[in-house]
Amino acid sequence: MLENEKILLEAIAKGDEGSFRRVFEHYYPKVRCFLGHFISSKDDAMDLAQNIFVKIWLHRELLPMIKSFGAYLYTMSRNAAIDYGRTNKVSIPLTDVSETDNPYGTESEFFAKETEIQVAEMIRRMPKKRRRIFILSRLEGKSNGEIAQELGISRKTVENHIYLALCELRKITKAIAIFL
Repeated sequence: MLENEKILLEAIAKGDEGSFRRVFEHYYPKVRCFLGHFISSKDDAMDLAQNIFVKIWLHRELLPMIKSFGAYLYTMSRNAAIDYGRTNKVSIPLTDVSETDNPYGTESEFFAKETEIQVAEMIRRMPKKRRRIFILSRLEGKSNGEIAQELGISRKTVENHIYLALCELRKITKAIAIFL
């Protein structure tokens, strides 16, 4: 969180470009990095990040009403990535939930719930075999040997699927953590 963020947002709402510059310089790299996790083109990620801040400036009068600017910015970034995916027919591993306000109370509750939603969606999108192995391992607490025996596959195959599943999940949690 940016120091004196609430004061800066109120100043931006009144048209203070210097305050906007401070907020932009603080958050732009985070937004660009988040988008970069999902969009392969660095130029497109930069353009989307800039467009998000243009929208913030154009609708600056709403800023004082925002309870959690980090959550708001995350939601804008997530929606921009999803829209980009739709427009460019690219799969973006984010859930399309249109929440522009924070229904979860505190910012940490918002990000905890958002992480939970995104992890569940990522698990749902895993290939069937990987999803089954991951659920047996992480949710049912079975050992790699037990899973291998139950599914009739090698222990190494189980380990490989768990590794790949965790790599996918790290992408989501790493991207969300940028806003914390």
